[in-house]
Amino acid sequence: MIGIYGGTFDPVHFGHLRPAVDVVETLQLEQLWFIPCGEPVHRDAPIASCADRLAMLQLATTDYDKFVVDDREIQRAGGSYMVDTVSSLIQDYPEQQFCLVVGMDA
Repeated sequence: MIGIYGGTFDPVHFGHLRPAVDVVETLQLEQLWFIPCGEPVHRDAPIASCADRLAMLQLATTDYDKFVVDDREIQRAGGSYMVDTVSSLIQDYPEQQFCLVVGMDA
């Protein structure tokens, strides 16, 4: 199973990474995919650009072999809704099982 962890990650920090490690270990996930929000619809616009947030996330996760950064929300035009992201993941990976991971602020 692959975990899906979305957010603005503006910036990514220990409060994102430590729980992510715990979730991977507790649920024995194959991977955890970080999906940075492109255009948030339920909060203020991020301070950092999409490119900067993506780069920060890639740097922050580089030492974790089960962490993957997916840029599908940044590449998609318009507002970012997790339901659209989950639909695209199911369409792209029909045989894969996913679980949605959310932070306490969601």
